[in-house]
Amino acid sequence: MATPTRGRHELVIAKFRNLNGPDAVSVITWFAILLFVVPTDRGIQALGSAGSPAYLLAIVALLWWAWHRIQRPALAGPQSIQWVRAAAFIFVGACVASYSKSALVALPSSEISIADMGLIKVGALVGILLVAHDGITREDRLMVLVRRLTLFAGLYAGLGLAQFFTGLSLVDTWQIPGLSAAGNVGIGDRGGFVRAAATATHPLEYAVVLSMMLPFCLTAAIYDRSRSAFLRWFPVAAITLSAVLSVSRSAFISLAAVLLILIPSWTPAVRRAAGFVMAVGAVTVYVAVPGMAGTVVGMFSASDSSVASRTDSYDDALSFLLVSPWFGRGFGTFLPTYRILDNQYLASSIEIGLVGLVSLLAIIVSAVAVAISARRHGKGQPMHAMGLTLAASMVAGSLSFAFFDAFSFPQACGTLFLVAGLCGAYANIRRTAAAVTDGQP
Repeated sequence: MATPTRGRHELVIAKFRNLNGPDAVSVITWFAILLFVVPTDRGIQALGSAGSPAYLLAIVALLWWAWHRIQRPALAGPQSIQWVRAAAFIFVGACVASYSKSALVALPSSEISIADMGLIKVGALVGILLVAHDGITREDRLMVLVRRLTLFAGLYAGLGLAQFFTGLSLVDTWQIPGLSAAGNVGIGDRGGFVRAAATATHPLEYAVVLSMMLPFCLTAAIYDRSRSAFLRWFPVAAITLSAVLSVSRSAFISLAAVLLILIPSWTPAVRRAAGFVMAVGAVTVYVAVPGMAGTVVGMFSASDSSVASRTDSYDDALSFLLVSPWFGRGFGTFLPTYRILDNQYLASSIEIGLVGLVSLLAIIVSAVAVAISARRHGKGQPMHAMGLTLAASMVAGSLSFAFFDAFSFPQACGTLFLVAGLCGAYANIRRTAAAVTDGQP
């Protein structure tokens, strides 16, 4: 007969064995918290540029993904091609080839450590993509993550609004134990208006993240009725107002792309409501923020130094590209002291060559393609709408990459690779659901 003490011990052991470890949604949630809440200039000083908490977690996530892939039994029979994952592997291969090539030549001392850190950054970005791609296998868990991301995005936009109306950075006083501040996070100004940045490195990065998160917020607000109206629409209102007040051409272009993709899929009633809200919002901004309308019009009607810098970058990029056209000079080694291109595609062609640039574009194109293609598997909302949502987010992010050196900004590139992974996860979930409906094994 078992003693009471032994019985309690066996019960504790049984409960311990039944505990489930964190799933992919939990890991990505923590990645998003570290990415958006911790200011981008905070990190572990001893690790240099690789000391970002979000990227350190992403490296651990990559190892976690690899361990699970090793433990997973081989699947019998033909399997569908995972285009996003394949493109990510090719991208990693191109970056490794570029790194190997750079190791065979005499690099300036300033570039050697940058090349090492660049390879770690690639591992982090691809790691979070793979965890999202292969780890999210159920519709309900995907929607849980979407709800969390929309809440984070609303709070992120709200911080930017507070910065705009107070004129204070606010985040420069945050003290996070164990992390050192580089001091390069703060608000800017343009046309006499404050340019908010929230916790981002630059106001432009802040605007890019907002444009990529808006499609999720819109879809969740329209189709997901599991939350209150305030929780659904607050992120939409905060992000839309923040994007308008960001004084950023890139933000307006990305928002226009998002709306062009999403509006045709809305019902006439939703389109009329959206048009009314946008009109009221435009009038409110015109009245409440005098001079903003003129500043926005001037950004597109008048040329400035930033536009000239971007257009003049093509000739310089070509001269660097011709030195090593196929695999480039090493990821991250084209330092701002050489030239600020303000175009990630040009920078990637120089750093990882044409092979690397094509593989980066392949990630973007394949993510958009599988998200749109998977919509045909079923009609239930909001999952059916999520296909265009993911595609719109990827398009917004990829357009923004043409206006700044995105890989130097952790929130922007981290968000893009995360959304690419979600596109692959969405496609897998929809295909699985269709197979079950059709009675396939």
